[in-house]
Amino acid sequence: VKKLKVGKSPTYAALSPDGLYLFVTNFASNEISVIDTSSNNSHKRFYGGYEPLGIAVTPAGDKILVTNRRNGLVKVIDSQTYEILDDIKVGGIPSNIVVSPRGSEAFVTNYGRGKIGRVDFIDTASHRHTGQLEIGVRPMAAIVSPLGDQLFAVCGGSNDLYVIDTAGRKIIKKIPVGLAPDSLAISPDHSTLYVANSGTNDISVIDLLDLVETKRVRVGEKPFSLAVGINGSLFVVETGNNRLSILSPTLEKIASVKVGKRPIDVVLSLDNRYVYVTAERSNRVFVYEVNY
Repeated sequence: VKKLKVGKSPTYAALSPDGLYLFVTNFASNEISVIDTSSNNSHKRFYGGYEPLGIAVTPAGDKILVTNRRNGLVKVIDSQTYEILDDIKVGGIPSNIVVSPRGSEAFVTNYGRGKIGRVDFIDTASHRHTGQLEIGVRPMAAIVSPLGDQLFAVCGGSNDLYVIDTAGRKIIKKIPVGLAPDSLAISPDHSTLYVANSGTNDISVIDLLDLVETKRVRVGEKPFSLAVGINGSLFVVETGNNRLSILSPTLEKIASVKVGKRPIDVVLSLDNRYVYVTAERSNRVFVYEVNY
């Protein structure tokens, strides 16, 4: 549908809870781009800190949380005025961030400064760093269960998935997956977790009841990001071959389209009509209309 010009090196994106805006981190130009999803036009850019990377919006829609990779910060930004409300020092090398369903807590995947990575816990009301939990090597991304009781985090350097009890802040289980897992997505019925393994060019399928890997599905080169449609279709960003592939709910490939140079993240509009893909080396967000 469109190729939207944004800042330099767009990486991760997050949709506002009402679905009206898509926020995109521009890693190399230290900006956040705002895309109006009703018109699919670039709306505004604002300062996102030094090397903004991961991004999340609180369920209430009032705050945008952005990880700053180089200086170990999480920026808290007002979603209406785009003013920086606070800096939360987490240290290390924060990669991504997600917010609990109720919005009271945020979880930051953090490379740390040594070989062992961690998850940092943040109180979104007080903007305080409230604790951390060591996990595997190079934690890349995380996703929260719909009830908020579990956090799933993938570690790209140790090739495993960590299941974390959010209340007790303890590891429930460690599940081996493919090489270099980079992202996760949960099925609409909340029974299945998908993990993109860029090192083995496949998707790990995890049964969330038994917490076991049931199979792996081959996809294109270097799958990096995932999104699941309301009908169960799986959208896969294949960074290695600059494509977006769509798998059916039974995980059979049904479509594949060329995206710009080095696609990174994929986000679906609230009604699932449009899919947005950030392309790091094209400095664009590609917008596609989906016909189910």
